[in-house]
Amino acid sequence: MITRPSTSRVLEDVVEELTRDILPMITDPAQQIRLHMLMVVLNDCANASEREISVMRTEIPEYLAFAADVAKVTGNAAVDAAVAGAQMGESLVLTDVIRDYENASRAFSTAMDLVMDTVDREFVERGETLLRTRVRNERAILSGSSAVGRSAS
Repeated sequence: MITRPSTSRVLEDVVEELTRDILPMITDPAQQIRLHMLMVVLNDCANASEREISVMRTEIPEYLAFAADVAKVTGNAAVDAAVAGAQMGESLVLTDVIRDYENASRAFSTAMDLVMDTVDREFVERGETLLRTRVRNERAILSGSSAVGRSAS
């Protein structure tokens, strides 16, 4: 019985079952590696499912604030329009959060493109800091990854 009915727990249970019941029956090394690769993907999905909404909802206002500041300082209509079309909603449904995140990312990218072209060091450095944070967050989400051919459990 699953006592913690979450996506991550279901995926972790699938990996445990594959490790316990299926993997020992596979004798072909190539197929064992293939199964390990699939289990790594399942573990990554389990790890991501626990964090992705939180990470996106944290990053959305940061991207929008950056883009809004760029729009205000530069008066650029494209950046201003991208910000206007990219507000964070209240929904915690993953597809809604992804949509909001994509729109905020688009506004951020539009603003970054502009500041890179104008070589505004202050904005470039601020944008690069946001990008480093994004990479750090993505790495944290995928921190459950393991090397192919090693136990995923």
